[in-house]
Amino acid sequence: MTKILLQIIFLTVFCISGYSQKSEMSNAFKNKEFEKVVKLGKQLVESEPNDFDGLLGIGKAYNILNEFNNAIPYLEKAVNCSENDWQFAWSNIELMESNFAVGKIEKAKEFYKKALEYKGTENSTKKLKGLALLFGFDKVYENWKTLETDNITFHFQNGTSIIDKENYIKERENAFLNINIFFSSYLPKKIDFFVWKSNEEAVKTLNKSLGFTNPKYCVSHNRDNQTKGHEIAHNISFWLEKTNNRNRLINEGIGVYFDQTETNRLEKAKKVLKNKKIDIKELWLNGNNYSEKIFYPVAGAFIENLVLIDKKKFIELCKNQTYENAELIYGKELKEIISEFNIKLNK
Repeated sequence: MTKILLQIIFLTVFCISGYSQKSEMSNAFKNKEFEKVVKLGKQLVESEPNDFDGLLGIGKAYNILNEFNNAIPYLEKAVNCSENDWQFAWSNIELMESNFAVGKIEKAKEFYKKALEYKGTENSTKKLKGLALLFGFDKVYENWKTLETDNITFHFQNGTSIIDKENYIKERENAFLNINIFFSSYLPKKIDFFVWKSNEEAVKTLNKSLGFTNPKYCVSHNRDNQTKGHEIAHNISFWLEKTNNRNRLINEGIGVYFDQTETNRLEKAKKVLKNKKIDIKELWLNGNNYSEKIFYPVAGAFIENLVLIDKKKFIELCKNQTYENAELIYGKELKEIISEFNIKLNK
Protein backbone atom coordinates (compact mmCIF):
# COMPACT_ATOMS: atom_id res chain seq x y z
CA MET A 1 0.00 0.00 0.00
CA THR A 2 2.81 2.41 0.94
CA LYS A 3 4.67 1.60 -2.29
CA ILE A 4 1.55 2.30 -4.39
CA LEU A 5 0.97 5.57 -2.53
CA LEU A 6 4.55 6.68 -3.18
CA GLN A 7 4.16 5.88 -6.89
CA ILE A 8 0.97 7.95 -7.04
CA ILE A 9 2.69 10.88 -5.29
CA PHE A 10 5.67 10.62 -7.66
CA LEU A 11 3.46 10.59 -10.76
CA THR A 12 1.41 13.51 -9.46
CA VAL A 13 4.51 15.61 -8.80
CA PHE A 14 5.96 14.56 -12.18
CA CYS A 15 2.81 15.63 -14.04
CA ILE A 16 2.57 18.95 -12.18
CA SER A 17 6.23 19.66 -12.94
CA GLY A 18 5.72 18.90 -16.64
CA TYR A 19 2.60 21.09 -16.77
CA SER A 20 4.47 23.92 -15.05
CA GLN A 21 7.32 23.77 -17.57
CA LYS A 22 4.90 23.77 -20.50
CA SER A 23 3.11 26.76 -19.01
CA GLU A 24 6.44 28.57 -18.67
CA MET A 25 7.35 27.68 -22.25
CA SER A 26 4.04 29.08 -23.46
CA ASN A 27 4.57 32.34 -21.58
CA ALA A 28 8.13 32.59 -22.89
CA PHE A 29 6.81 32.22 -26.46
CA LYS A 30 4.26 34.97 -25.88
CA ASN A 31 7.03 37.22 -24.52
CA LYS A 32 9.33 36.33 -27.45
CA GLU A 33 11.94 34.89 -25.08
CA PHE A 34 12.97 32.16 -27.47
CA GLU A 35 16.28 31.26 -25.81
CA LYS A 36 14.25 30.61 -22.66
CA VAL A 37 11.83 28.43 -24.65
CA VAL A 38 14.77 26.28 -25.79
CA LYS A 39 16.14 26.02 -22.26
CA LEU A 40 12.77 25.03 -20.74
CA GLY A 41 12.04 22.64 -23.59
CA LYS A 42 15.33 20.83 -23.10
CA GLN A 43 14.60 20.45 -19.40
CA LEU A 44 11.22 18.99 -20.28
CA VAL A 45 12.46 16.47 -22.85
CA GLU A 46 15.28 15.43 -20.54
CA SER A 47 12.67 13.99 -18.18
CA GLU A 48 10.10 13.21 -20.90
CA PRO A 49 12.06 12.42 -24.10
CA ASN A 50 8.94 11.83 -26.22
CA ASP A 51 6.99 14.89 -25.12
CA PHE A 52 5.63 16.38 -28.36
CA ASP A 53 5.03 19.87 -27.00
CA GLY A 54 8.58 20.10 -25.71
CA LEU A 55 10.13 18.84 -28.95
CA LEU A 56 8.01 21.06 -31.20
CA GLY A 57 8.56 24.05 -28.94
CA ILE A 58 12.34 23.69 -29.13
CA GLY A 59 12.23 23.26 -32.91
CA LYS A 60 9.97 26.27 -33.45
CA ALA A 61 12.11 28.45 -31.18
CA TYR A 62 15.31 27.45 -32.96
CA ASN A 63 13.69 28.29 -36.32
CA ILE A 64 12.70 31.72 -35.04
CA LEU A 65 16.28 32.24 -33.82
CA ASN A 66 17.58 31.31 -37.29
CA GLU A 67 19.33 28.26 -35.82
CA PHE A 68 17.77 25.92 -38.35
CA ASN A 69 20.29 23.09 -38.13
CA ASN A 70 19.72 22.90 -34.39
CA ALA A 71 15.96 22.73 -34.96
CA ILE A 72 15.97 19.74 -37.31
CA PRO A 73 16.76 16.84 -34.91
CA TYR A 74 14.07 17.99 -32.44
CA LEU A 75 11.49 18.39 -35.19
CA GLU A 76 12.31 14.99 -36.67
CA LYS A 77 11.68 13.45 -33.27
CA ALA A 78 8.48 15.50 -32.96
CA VAL A 79 7.20 13.85 -36.18
CA ASN A 80 7.92 10.43 -34.71
CA CYS A 81 6.06 11.37 -31.52
CA SER A 82 3.04 12.80 -33.34
CA GLU A 83 -0.33 11.12 -32.83
CA ASN A 84 -2.88 13.61 -34.17
CA ASP A 85 -3.25 15.36 -37.51
CA TRP A 86 -2.42 18.79 -36.10
CA GLN A 87 0.80 17.43 -34.61
CA PHE A 88 1.90 15.85 -37.90
CA ALA A 89 0.99 19.06 -39.73
CA TRP A 90 2.95 21.39 -37.43
CA SER A 91 6.07 19.23 -37.22
CA ASN A 92 6.23 18.77 -41.01
CA ILE A 93 5.70 22.49 -41.61
CA GLU A 94 8.52 23.39 -39.24
CA LEU A 95 10.77 20.80 -40.90
CA MET A 96 9.91 22.26 -44.29
CA GLU A 97 10.96 25.67 -42.97
CA SER A 98 14.25 24.61 -41.38
CA ASN A 99 15.35 22.44 -44.33
CA PHE A 100 14.56 25.15 -46.88
CA ALA A 101 16.46 27.72 -44.82
CA VAL A 102 19.67 25.67 -44.94
CA GLY A 103 19.38 24.92 -48.66
CA LYS A 104 17.93 21.41 -48.53
CA ILE A 105 15.24 22.37 -51.03
CA GLU A 106 14.14 18.92 -52.23
CA LYS A 107 13.87 17.68 -48.67
CA ALA A 108 11.84 20.75 -47.76
CA LYS A 109 9.46 19.99 -50.64
CA GLU A 110 8.97 16.48 -49.28
CA PHE A 111 7.92 17.85 -45.90
CA TYR A 112 5.62 20.32 -47.66
CA LYS A 113 3.85 17.47 -49.44
CA LYS A 114 3.58 15.51 -46.17
CA ALA A 115 2.13 18.54 -44.36
CA LEU A 116 -0.59 18.80 -47.01
CA GLU A 117 -1.79 15.31 -46.10
CA TYR A 118 -2.94 16.36 -42.62
CA LYS A 119 -5.71 18.57 -41.32
CA GLY A 120 -3.84 21.17 -39.34
CA THR A 121 -4.96 24.02 -37.14
CA GLU A 122 -6.03 27.37 -38.57
CA ASN A 123 -2.60 28.81 -37.74
CA SER A 124 -0.61 25.90 -39.17
CA THR A 125 -2.64 25.95 -42.39
CA LYS A 126 -2.03 29.69 -42.74
CA LYS A 127 1.69 29.27 -42.18
CA LEU A 128 1.92 26.38 -44.66
CA LYS A 129 0.19 28.42 -47.38
CA GLY A 130 2.33 31.47 -46.66
CA LEU A 131 5.64 29.63 -46.77
CA ALA A 132 4.65 27.68 -49.89
CA LEU A 133 4.01 30.96 -51.70
CA LEU A 134 7.21 32.52 -50.36
CA PHE A 135 9.41 29.48 -51.15
CA GLY A 136 7.95 28.77 -54.60
CA PHE A 137 6.35 25.44 -53.62
CA ASP A 138 2.76 26.41 -54.38
CA LYS A 139 1.19 25.16 -57.62
CA VAL A 140 1.13 28.74 -58.93
CA TYR A 141 4.85 28.31 -59.73
CA GLU A 142 4.46 25.09 -61.74
CA ASN A 143 5.24 26.70 -65.12
CA TRP A 144 7.97 29.08 -63.98
CA LYS A 145 11.46 28.70 -65.45
CA THR A 146 14.32 28.06 -63.02
CA LEU A 147 17.99 28.82 -63.72
CA GLU A 148 20.91 28.68 -61.29
CA THR A 149 24.26 30.39 -60.76
CA ASP A 150 26.80 29.87 -58.00
CA ASN A 151 24.95 32.12 -55.55
CA ILE A 152 21.43 32.62 -56.87
CA THR A 153 18.54 30.44 -58.05
CA PHE A 154 16.42 32.45 -60.48
CA HIS A 155 12.71 31.76 -60.95
CA PHE A 156 11.09 33.51 -63.94
CA GLN A 157 7.36 33.81 -64.43
CA ASN A 158 6.25 33.44 -68.04
CA GLY A 159 5.59 36.78 -69.68
CA THR A 160 8.27 38.95 -68.07
CA SER A 161 9.68 41.80 -70.17
CA ILE A 162 13.21 40.39 -69.85
CA ILE A 163 14.44 39.51 -73.32
CA ASP A 164 18.05 38.54 -72.52
CA LYS A 165 17.78 36.33 -69.44
CA GLU A 166 21.42 35.27 -69.71
CA ASN A 167 22.61 38.86 -69.34
CA TYR A 168 20.02 39.57 -66.62
CA ILE A 169 21.33 36.63 -64.61
CA LYS A 170 24.98 37.53 -65.17
CA GLU A 171 24.42 41.09 -63.96
CA ARG A 172 22.81 39.93 -60.73
CA GLU A 173 25.39 37.26 -60.04
CA ASN A 174 28.06 39.94 -60.47
CA ALA A 175 26.06 42.23 -58.19
CA PHE A 176 26.11 39.52 -55.52
CA LEU A 177 29.88 39.18 -55.79
CA ASN A 178 30.47 42.94 -55.73
CA ILE A 179 28.24 43.50 -52.69
CA ASN A 180 29.71 40.61 -50.75
CA ILE A 181 33.24 41.87 -51.31
CA PHE A 182 32.12 44.65 -48.97
CA PHE A 183 30.21 42.57 -46.39
CA SER A 184 31.97 39.17 -46.50
CA SER A 185 28.76 37.48 -45.30
CA TYR A 186 28.17 33.73 -45.27
CA LEU A 187 24.69 32.90 -46.51
CA PRO A 188 23.26 29.49 -45.49
CA LYS A 189 21.84 28.88 -48.98
CA LYS A 190 21.58 30.37 -52.45
CA ILE A 191 19.24 33.32 -52.83
CA ASP A 192 15.92 32.26 -54.36
CA PHE A 193 15.25 35.17 -56.71
CA PHE A 194 11.68 35.29 -58.08
CA VAL A 195 10.97 37.56 -61.03
CA TRP A 196 7.29 38.35 -61.63
CA LYS A 197 5.86 39.63 -64.90
CA SER A 198 3.94 42.37 -63.06
CA ASN A 199 3.31 43.80 -59.65
CA GLU A 200 -0.43 43.17 -60.14
CA GLU A 201 0.20 39.43 -60.57
CA ALA A 202 2.25 39.33 -57.38
CA VAL A 203 -0.29 41.28 -55.33
CA LYS A 204 -3.07 39.00 -56.55
CA THR A 205 -1.10 35.91 -55.50
CA LEU A 206 1.00 37.02 -52.54
CA ASN A 207 -1.20 39.85 -51.28
CA LYS A 208 1.96 41.92 -51.16
CA SER A 209 3.53 44.48 -53.45
CA LEU A 210 6.91 43.97 -55.11
CA GLY A 211 9.78 44.01 -54.52
CA PHE A 212 10.53 42.53 -51.14
CA THR A 213 13.02 40.25 -49.47
CA ASN A 214 12.74 37.81 -46.59
CA PRO A 215 16.46 37.44 -45.83
CA LYS A 216 15.86 34.90 -43.07
CA TYR A 217 15.28 32.38 -45.88
CA CYS A 218 17.40 34.16 -48.55
CA VAL A 219 14.31 34.82 -50.68
CA SER A 220 13.55 37.84 -52.86
CA HIS A 221 10.46 38.54 -54.96
CA ASN A 222 11.11 41.13 -57.65
CA ARG A 223 9.61 43.26 -60.38
CA ASP A 224 11.30 42.53 -63.70
CA ASN A 225 12.65 46.10 -63.89
CA GLN A 226 14.18 46.43 -60.42
CA THR A 227 17.79 47.48 -59.87
CA LYS A 228 20.41 44.75 -59.90
CA GLY A 229 21.52 44.91 -56.29
CA HIS A 230 18.78 46.23 -53.99
CA GLU A 231 17.16 42.98 -52.86
CA ILE A 232 20.42 41.05 -53.06
CA ALA A 233 21.98 43.55 -50.65
CA HIS A 234 19.19 42.92 -48.14
CA ASN A 235 19.99 39.19 -48.11
CA ILE A 236 23.74 39.66 -47.82
CA SER A 237 23.67 42.34 -45.13
CA PHE A 238 21.21 40.32 -43.02
CA TRP A 239 23.61 37.39 -42.74
CA LEU A 240 26.42 39.44 -41.25
CA GLU A 241 24.84 38.40 -37.95
CA LYS A 242 21.99 35.88 -37.70
CA THR A 243 20.58 37.65 -34.63
CA ASN A 244 20.69 41.07 -36.26
CA ASN A 245 18.32 43.88 -35.30
CA ARG A 246 17.17 45.92 -38.29
CA ASN A 247 15.85 49.45 -38.62
CA ARG A 248 14.08 50.84 -41.68
CA LEU A 249 16.47 53.75 -42.27
CA ILE A 250 19.63 51.63 -42.24
CA ASN A 251 18.13 48.56 -43.87
CA GLU A 252 16.51 50.35 -46.80
CA GLY A 253 19.49 52.66 -47.10
CA ILE A 254 21.67 49.58 -47.60
CA GLY A 255 19.38 48.40 -50.39
CA VAL A 256 19.56 51.77 -52.16
CA TYR A 257 23.29 52.34 -51.66
CA PHE A 258 24.23 48.86 -52.94
CA ASP A 259 21.71 48.77 -55.79
CA GLN A 260 24.64 48.89 -58.29
CA THR A 261 23.46 52.06 -60.04
CA GLU A 262 25.81 54.96 -60.65
CA THR A 263 24.07 58.05 -59.33
CA ASN A 264 24.68 61.09 -57.15
CA ARG A 265 22.65 59.92 -54.19
CA LEU A 266 22.83 63.17 -52.22
CA GLU A 267 21.58 65.21 -55.16
CA LYS A 268 18.82 62.69 -55.80
CA ALA A 269 17.72 62.91 -52.15
CA LYS A 270 17.71 66.72 -52.27
CA LYS A 271 15.67 66.65 -55.46
CA VAL A 272 12.86 64.52 -54.00
CA LEU A 273 12.70 66.68 -50.87
CA LYS A 274 11.95 69.79 -52.95
CA ASN A 275 13.27 72.14 -50.23
CA LYS A 276 11.37 70.27 -47.51
CA LYS A 277 13.48 70.16 -44.33
CA ILE A 278 14.14 66.73 -42.88
CA ASP A 279 16.09 65.35 -39.92
CA ILE A 280 17.96 62.04 -40.11
CA LYS A 281 17.45 61.27 -36.42
CA GLU A 282 13.69 61.65 -36.90
CA LEU A 283 13.82 59.28 -39.89
CA TRP A 284 15.85 56.82 -37.83
CA LEU A 285 13.41 56.79 -34.94
CA ASN A 286 10.13 57.15 -36.85
CA GLY A 287 10.88 55.86 -40.34
CA ASN A 288 7.48 54.27 -40.90
CA ASN A 289 5.90 57.72 -40.97
CA TYR A 290 7.55 58.57 -44.31
CA SER A 291 6.71 57.56 -47.86
CA GLU A 292 9.10 55.43 -49.91
CA LYS A 293 9.44 58.23 -52.45
CA ILE A 294 11.20 60.44 -49.88
CA PHE A 295 12.56 57.82 -47.53
CA TYR A 296 14.54 55.61 -49.91
CA PRO A 297 16.70 58.29 -51.61
CA VAL A 298 17.48 59.99 -48.28
CA ALA A 299 18.33 56.66 -46.61
CA GLY A 300 20.63 55.69 -49.49
CA ALA A 301 22.48 59.01 -49.34
CA PHE A 302 22.91 58.69 -45.58
CA ILE A 303 24.33 55.16 -45.86
CA GLU A 304 26.80 56.40 -48.47
CA ASN A 305 27.86 59.05 -45.98
CA LEU A 306 28.36 56.50 -43.17
CA VAL A 307 30.38 54.16 -45.39
CA LEU A 308 32.71 56.97 -46.42
CA ILE A 309 33.23 58.06 -42.79
CA ASP A 310 34.16 54.66 -41.33
CA LYS A 311 33.49 51.31 -43.01
CA LYS A 312 34.35 49.25 -39.91
CA LYS A 313 31.88 51.13 -37.71
CA PHE A 314 29.24 50.91 -40.41
CA ILE A 315 29.62 47.13 -40.59
CA GLU A 316 29.05 46.95 -36.83
CA LEU A 317 25.96 49.13 -37.18
CA CYS A 318 24.54 46.75 -39.81
CA LYS A 319 24.33 44.01 -37.17
CA ASN A 320 22.22 46.11 -34.79
CA GLN A 321 20.73 49.07 -36.62
CA THR A 322 19.01 50.89 -33.77
CA TYR A 323 19.79 54.52 -33.02
CA GLU A 324 20.81 53.49 -29.50
CA ASN A 325 23.42 51.09 -30.84
CA ALA A 326 24.69 53.77 -33.21
CA GLU A 327 25.30 55.97 -30.17
CA LEU A 328 27.43 53.19 -28.66
CA ILE A 329 29.39 52.67 -31.88
CA TYR A 330 29.99 56.30 -32.90
CA GLY A 331 29.86 57.96 -29.49
CA LYS A 332 29.69 61.77 -29.48
CA GLU A 333 30.61 61.74 -33.17
CA LEU A 334 27.10 60.55 -34.09
CA LYS A 335 25.47 63.92 -33.38
CA GLU A 336 28.10 65.64 -35.51
CA ILE A 337 27.61 63.14 -38.35
CA ILE A 338 23.86 63.69 -38.35
CA SER A 339 24.14 67.46 -37.99
CA GLU A 340 26.59 67.77 -40.88
CA PHE A 341 24.53 65.47 -43.10
CA ASN A 342 21.34 67.40 -42.30
CA ILE A 343 23.08 70.60 -43.41
CA LYS A 344 24.16 69.01 -46.72
CA LEU A 345 20.71 67.54 -47.27
CA ASN A 346 18.73 70.66 -46.45
CA LYS A 347 20.85 73.22 -48.38
